[in-house]
Amino acid sequence: MTLPHEMLCPICEAGSLVPQATENEVTYKEQTRSLPLLMSVCQACGSEQTTAQQARDNKRAMLAFRKEVDGLLTGAELRALRERLNISQAQAARLFGGGPVAFSKYENDDVAQSEAMDRLIRLAAEVPEAARWLARRTGVTELASSVTSQGFRDHRAAMDRYAQVVAVLTRSIDTQQRHAEPRQIIRLSGMGNGNNAWDQGEPVLL
Repeated sequence: MTLPHEMLCPICEAGSLVPQATENEVTYKEQTRSLPLLMSVCQACGSEQTTAQQARDNKRAMLAFRKEVDGLLTGAELRALRERLNISQAQAARLFGGGPVAFSKYENDDVAQSEAMDRLIRLAAEVPEAARWLARRTGVTELASSVTSQGFRDHRAAMDRYAQVVAVLTRSIDTQQRHAEPRQIIRLSGMGNGNNAWDQGEPVLL
């Protein structure tokens, strides 16, 4: 039986390639994470190799991780934000610039948007009038109506819920640390020597 060309091992030309998924620990700017690593293994010779699609997916996973570390919106976050604004990829590219297929590349994590582009997108997501101003600036009037207030309200509500969760977790962690170990507090007793300096009192453990 002749194997399809894409399944035949290019090394031994006898075995078939079986897709496998494992994890690979990577470090970027002192941040370490285990990312999915896709590959194919030949059943005959045991060689490990990657197809073009697997290599592309591995690269996308790494770029998404780097975006997150650099404080940029990941492809998934960009897609969710654009959908909340109720605009297409083509409309987003015309609204923010970057070229006709820019948002397709951003959302697939093929390319990282610039820091300036990232800030512009965040601004438009937070301030409806900013997006409408950009729409008018492009000279494409239908964009102004495509950017709906409901989309902005949904996005803002989601961001508010996220902020509330972070605030609760932060207070919880702070409370646990407060009860876990005493902290040394320096008490200031009052003005001293008329030189606008505070006198340092005895350290107090709280």
